[in-house]
Amino acid sequence: MQIYRLLDERKMPNNFAPIMFDTSLFLKRRKTALARAHKEGKNPWFLHEFACEGTIEILQTIKQDFECGAELFAGNGQFQQIANQAGVLGASRKLAKLEEIEPSLSENKNPNCLSELLLPEIGQDKYDLIIANSGLNWVNDLPGLLLQIRKSLRPEGNFIATFLGGSTLKELRQCFLDVEAEYYGGASPRISPMINCETGVRLLVRAGFHSPVSSSEILKVRYGNVFELFRDIKAMGEAAAFANKNIKPLSRHLIAKVADYYQARYCDGDNRVYASFELITISGWASKSGVVFES
Repeated sequence: MQIYRLLDERKMPNNFAPIMFDTSLFLKRRKTALARAHKEGKNPWFLHEFACEGTIEILQTIKQDFECGAELFAGNGQFQQIANQAGVLGASRKLAKLEEIEPSLSENKNPNCLSELLLPEIGQDKYDLIIANSGLNWVNDLPGLLLQIRKSLRPEGNFIATFLGGSTLKELRQCFLDVEAEYYGGASPRISPMINCETGVRLLVRAGFHSPVSSSEILKVRYGNVFELFRDIKAMGEAAAFANKNIKPLSRHLIAKVADYYQARYCDGDNRVYASFELITISGWASKSGVVFES
């Protein structure tokens, strides 16, 4: 049985979140990826758009209509486009108004400021719906951001988020682990740690959301070889951006060995390899009581 302790927000201690990700590097790569996708007309954002479509389905099942919503990590406006096509966005629709928020380093150069970049944008008691279709897996202080999101929602406002889960790139992660263990006697982190459904729900409850739900879906994406997978990850702006700069550099020999392992282990009958992407969706309603639950 999970027991939760009720806390008053004003008595909560300051949250000193560990710095795992280099926010400035992530945002720089994300900005480049978005600009390249817009300029070249190529679309590496299939995961983001899959998440957008899932969010639309959730909204269509909710009886409540929303007056003013915000989308964090709005990208190139894919959600707005899909929402318009689905007929859920606009006056007298499911969502009357949508504000898009895409974090940028233009004003704040702090290398680990992703939460701080988002917080001034979302305000307090400002929205009755907040959506995030990507990006949350790069936030260092995710509990703190979720708490601020809850404060930014009006009473009984809804929060829906989709992000990459723990089974994402499990094949590539295992190949790196095995190759580095063989060559170095140990492995450096190469793929970001990601949370699961249960942890996502616990974080929502801790931040003061009620009626939390979560779901998970794993997509199997096929590639001609592992290098095509690498190119897709880079094109999405999702390449690893760790704050720890002491990670051993990747040599061509090690990458070639990883590619050999991947081809041998995760190859279909037609000689194409596959990669797993887990998309976790969590949602909850803003509590009226102004209290936080801590596990």
